[in-house]
Amino acid sequence: MSYQPVQKSNVSDLDFNKGIMLVRETKKALQDNPNNVTYVDYFNMMSAFLSLKESQANIMVAFEKLKNADGSCELFLYTEKHIENNPKYDIIREAYNKELLKCKSKTTEELEFNILEYCNTNDLDYDLVEKIVLINDADKKYRKRKTIRDYPEHKELDIHNQALIDSLYAIHRTYIGKNLVGEKFENVMWSVIQHSNPEMMERYLPVVHKGVKEKQIKDLPLKMLIDRFYGLKYGYQFFGSQIGFGFKSADEETRKKIEIKYDLE
Repeated sequence: MSYQPVQKSNVSDLDFNKGIMLVRETKKALQDNPNNVTYVDYFNMMSAFLSLKESQANIMVAFEKLKNADGSCELFLYTEKHIENNPKYDIIREAYNKELLKCKSKTTEELEFNILEYCNTNDLDYDLVEKIVLINDADKKYRKRKTIRDYPEHKELDIHNQALIDSLYAIHRTYIGKNLVGEKFENVMWSVIQHSNPEMMERYLPVVHKGVKEKQIKDLPLKMLIDRFYGLKYGYQFFGSQIGFGFKSADEETRKKIEIKYDLE
């Protein structure tokens, strides 16, 4: 991909830097191999073009590629709330809304059948499980690609996921695990936190810890979150779960304190 952004006079430094970041991360994900491209890459390039105030023709080319990509309906459904209140997307709003309606009509029957059956079987709240399913799909879909390692590359979707988890926690005030969404989705809230930033990790560590104590999630995800947070903040980990980050191992005394603090003895 040879595209090189140029800052226009009507583009702020903030929007220009955001556009550059999205272009850079997309190039890194593709690794000069067009076979690596996914609907997330098309979405990120479209978002970059919008931030950089590229021509409507270029923006619509990116939108058409997104629309025709495999799995794009998942993204249209997932980003509905984010896009409907964001003036950045006004230039594509008519085309976006038309495609969103198609996706809703195409997926409603399948979505309702699968989730409804799961909720009825496990006596769960449909609306909450539906939200968690969409969050889970968005979090995992593009991470299946082999080129993604360590940190998530698609920051805009991750940030949106984090905001959704914050809003759900504000309502339920507890870890959203086995009792609320069933064993199949007990790790979704943790996964979004694991893929976030040290500030969010630190904020939710006590919540995940309590979730483990209340048997809403198993202790392995907690260990992984502890390793990721302490590795990013202090450069060391305790349980060796974060392979490839270069984190050193904590000394035995520090590890013992952490095991006691989080009931992992």
